[in-house]
Amino acid sequence: MQKYYDLSNMNFLELARNRAFFLADKIFRKGIAGNLKDIENKMERTASSQELHSILRHAAETVPYYKWIKGDINIRSFPVVNKAIIRGNPDVFISDDHDIDNLYSVTTSGSHGTSMKFYRTKEKKIRQIAEVLYFSKQTNFYFGVKHGFIRATHPKGKMSLALQNELHIDPTKINKEFLEKIRLQLKEMKVIIGFPSILYEIAHFCLKRGDSPSSFNLRGIITTAEPLLDYQRETIEGAFGCPVHTRYATEELGLVAVQNPHDLSYRVNEATFYLEILKLDSDDPCEEGEEGRIVVTDIYSFAMPLIRYDTGDLGCYKLVNKNGMKAKFLTYISGRLIEMSLTPEGEKISPFSINVKMKDVKNVKKYQFVQKTQKQYVMKLVVDENYQDNEKIKGILKRILGKNADISIEILDSIPTLPSGKTPYIINEYTKSSVKPEITIEGITPY
Repeated sequence: MQKYYDLSNMNFLELARNRAFFLADKIFRKGIAGNLKDIENKMERTASSQELHSILRHAAETVPYYKWIKGDINIRSFPVVNKAIIRGNPDVFISDDHDIDNLYSVTTSGSHGTSMKFYRTKEKKIRQIAEVLYFSKQTNFYFGVKHGFIRATHPKGKMSLALQNELHIDPTKINKEFLEKIRLQLKEMKVIIGFPSILYEIAHFCLKRGDSPSSFNLRGIITTAEPLLDYQRETIEGAFGCPVHTRYATEELGLVAVQNPHDLSYRVNEATFYLEILKLDSDDPCEEGEEGRIVVTDIYSFAMPLIRYDTGDLGCYKLVNKNGMKAKFLTYISGRLIEMSLTPEGEKISPFSINVKMKDVKNVKKYQFVQKTQKQYVMKLVVDENYQDNEKIKGILKRILGKNADISIEILDSIPTLPSGKTPYIINEYTKSSVKPEITIEGITPY
């Protein structure tokens, strides 16, 4: 797989890791290299209609929720589904061909106030790894390259981090100590991956300390989970001197589309997904350039087929001629609104540290965390009849916010949604009323 690593960008130990990775893939027949080749070929021609038809036929024949679909099957034979529908009865979305005990589960982050489990096969997991490797090579990021990964999830084991040459960066508290530590660690990295809001804070801090791009050895920056705002891009690129790539992905689906530097649009990963833009008030398709709901069919989700899955995001598309074919691009994505909370002492708190911890709380259907004043916070919950974890949640929030935080819990029948149907899971009423915030983590902003 010579094309998937760049000798000029890797030192001896990085190259050794890379070659060992692909050698192990070949010896143990994991299939990563084969998927890489398949993705490359399909991104040049798009997946065939036969591949889409195969997953539709599989779902209609083996998935209880779809067994009523008969006759001449096509994509519009299937209803649009979303997280709420699947949550209501997840078992009927599992294929009869698969035993749930033999599947890998992934828990969504709850970034809209709810979290749930999705299931995938070993082959789907391998496919997702290959997708990340394929699209990352455009950022000078290859397996084995020294990189930092900003995420609030529990870090990998020490052995896994060492093998992947990864430095885990926990963004729970964004104070001067955190920023100075990361500033020094950046000098060891060639690539950094993470939330644009946190990368902006780091870049802004480095510029204030008098750093310039020559102070670092970064060759690639990848942002995830949030839209990248123009002022964030300008600050990050100005501080580190390399272009920023942006991914549009979900935990249940994987990498759906990628925006490369200087592109205004996201190239859809048509090697794995069939993407539709449907009207806001019906399941009819939108015209090119018309705003609608982003609805995705995963061609490789054979264990728990996600057919016409409404991601909850809005956007519009255009078709672009690429190598004699019509490639699909998302020209605009409208995401969820996430605001940054502060500790009573004024330190910024990454919202992702809250949603990661809330994944550990059972029987919560939906939540919304609100900072009311400098010290007062309210956790609003929609729960089921088995919920009894108020004290656990207060303990989680105390550990994040500090002992001076005044935390209350409200149990509600429902939490209002935005016009898009999403629920902002972090709201900061304190900064809105009394303090002008330095940044808004995620805005509903056209690209």
